[in-house]
Amino acid sequence: MQSSPYVRGWVVLLGLAALTAIEYGIAVTSAAVVPMLLMGMFKALLILEYFMHVSRLWSPEEGDH
Repeated sequence: MQSSPYVRGWVVLLGLAALTAIEYGIAVTSAAVVPMLLMGMFKALLILEYFMHVSRLWSPEEGDH
């Protein structure tokens, strides 16, 4: 059985791919800037959290008392 990090990685990958496909569809069919901006910000948050682990910057490290 796959462990949780693998499942989470696939979910993030598929989420980014789906948002990119939706962005492409919006860009080709209309000039809706606000939805594309919101999706871009959501994609950036996914990348910051999953790949760069930004939330760890504000959490105490193990061993700190």
